[in-house]
Amino acid sequence: MIRKLMNPLVIVLLLLLAPLCVPAAAQDEPARQEDPQVRDLTGRKLTSEALIDILTPREGTPKPRTRARSLRGPKPKCDFYRQQRSRGIGIQPVADVAAIEILFAFDSDAISPEAAENLDALGQALISGALASCCFELEGHTDSIDTEEYNLDLSRRRAASVAAYLAENFRIDRQRLLTIGYGESRPIATNDTDEGRQKNRRVQIVNLGYGELEQ
Repeated sequence: MIRKLMNPLVIVLLLLLAPLCVPAAAQDEPARQEDPQVRDLTGRKLTSEALIDILTPREGTPKPRTRARSLRGPKPKCDFYRQQRSRGIGIQPVADVAAIEILFAFDSDAISPEAAENLDALGQALISGALASCCFELEGHTDSIDTEEYNLDLSRRRAASVAAYLAENFRIDRQRLLTIGYGESRPIATNDTDEGRQKNRRVQIVNLGYGELEQ
């Protein structure tokens, strides 16, 4: 009779004590964050607020170190990321990636007047307090018209044109902006339609992380 009464009590005690038996490391382990996603903003009017929201580093991203103090504003150094890229080492973005449409003159890396609005929104985002200490990679992408070799070169030149525009018009330190071209190798839409090809002609903004601050 006593055994029959004790069994339910034992079960209840075990259920109450179970959380205390979990290792401390397991209790403190944060929930796994989802991998960064490419946020397709092509065909949309951009705002700096939307770009800041997408590109702001996630919680837990290591903050930059400050090497010295002065009256001037912080100047992030991005040598680490540039060295990693030169060695062929992949870098995991610290935020989602923004895919934006930048209109260029046909078969050219010259930025069209129509592109200024989107680039101005991007420039305002990159100099904002949330992103001013970060290093970015500007990825050039094309559709599949013309040869792979030509498209690869064109995508590189277009990414460099975007970096030059941002540096000239928003005084963004060119050192903060790494550029790379992928040509037609990473489509986000079909190349069989005009609409799809237009989406593939894009620039993607990748937040690599905080740079070392030197004031």
